[in-house]
Amino acid sequence: MENMIACHDCDLLLTRPEVPPGSVAQCPRCGSTLIARSVNSIERTLALAIAGLILFVPANLYPLLTLEAVGIRQNQTMFSSAMSLYKDGLWLVALLILLFVILVPLVKLLLLLYVSASLHGRQFWRGTALALRSYQHLDEWGMLEVYLLGIAVSVVKLVDVAAIQPGLGLYSLVALILVTLLSSTLLNKDLFWQLIGERQSHPQPDYSQHDATAAAPICCHDCSLLCPPALEGTPCPRCHAKLHARTPNSLNWTWALLASALFLLLPANLLPIMTIRTLGRGDPSTIIEGVIELTQHGLFWIALVVLVASVVIPVGKLIGMLILLLSVQLGWTTNLRQKMLMFRFVEWVGRWSMLDIFVVGILVALVQLGNLTHIIGNHGATAFAAVVICTMMAAQKFDTRLIWDRHLENATGDQSPPTTDVCEPPRS
Repeated sequence: MENMIACHDCDLLLTRPEVPPGSVAQCPRCGSTLIARSVNSIERTLALAIAGLILFVPANLYPLLTLEAVGIRQNQTMFSSAMSLYKDGLWLVALLILLFVILVPLVKLLLLLYVSASLHGRQFWRGTALALRSYQHLDEWGMLEVYLLGIAVSVVKLVDVAAIQPGLGLYSLVALILVTLLSSTLLNKDLFWQLIGERQSHPQPDYSQHDATAAAPICCHDCSLLCPPALEGTPCPRCHAKLHARTPNSLNWTWALLASALFLLLPANLLPIMTIRTLGRGDPSTIIEGVIELTQHGLFWIALVVLVASVVIPVGKLIGMLILLLSVQLGWTTNLRQKMLMFRFVEWVGRWSMLDIFVVGILVALVQLGNLTHIIGNHGATAFAAVVICTMMAAQKFDTRLIWDRHLENATGDQSPPTTDVCEPPRS
């Protein structure tokens, strides 16, 4: 099985292709990326992790923006966004901002530094496999680029009423985002896991006891190691994640999270997410009212961005996940490749719905001008943040291989994934 590989998305078994550096191999059935090779991946990710940690310090310590109005000067940092919401009683939203824009990006950089330094030194440090697994699971929960878009929206909303100056923290944040995106792109997961496996002292999976009629091998969903079906429910020999042919209770978890998101969607859009108080009087504002206000001020493109991120994407994610769930349970096995494209888009776009939450945090931190004007966060932000988290977790819990299982069951009456010796040619 060392010369075989299984697709993470559809479980198709393939002969492992030779992929030159700078090229990508894709699954011929569902189109997902099997292997992406980059040049000098270990050295480059190590350098980028160090650069990211250096940039992380000024990005968090120095002001991102400075607001000046009526002789009052107010600075805003990522930490102040969270603390301002905490003071308004929105502790859950404050915690999410701390996690997504400070703690998760920092932990990702530290994990990447640990893994790449371990492999660069041609030695195996304790916990390297766990560090790489953790990095992979945290990858989509770092949202610095979404926060940067939130800064841009906030500046556009305030530029006509106050003087806004960018700070050193903002320039550092932009550089940090570029470094983290580049490090994720250059990380060669397949190579990293191969090197970890070579330097570990774990026993290789033994197929000698399994004949050709046995069940298909289990693909570890964390490190892609193919293991005998007898290892179901035991730790993976390479990364120590628990092995399962399919994600346990995938449909139940996805339905539950989707129902929770649908239940929370109504209060998320009807309850105000913030209140602007001027001279002691305030008007609460919902998401839709915020979009209308931007339109009335002629900021059509910003209004469109907020509308898409805060309304269209959450509703679209719910509809998309509903289609995928019904495809499994009702046996809708047509247009499977298009459904996989839809799932990848839902999975990728989900985090961008946090835009409105970040905008609220930035505005609450910046606009604190005493009795003249100040902004308060409201509990609609909590409901909306919960919708985003539920939909993101639903996408994570959904096992796309179930769609292909149902397709094969309808076609042949056999759920065992087929094998093929053909793989789409690597592309540069």
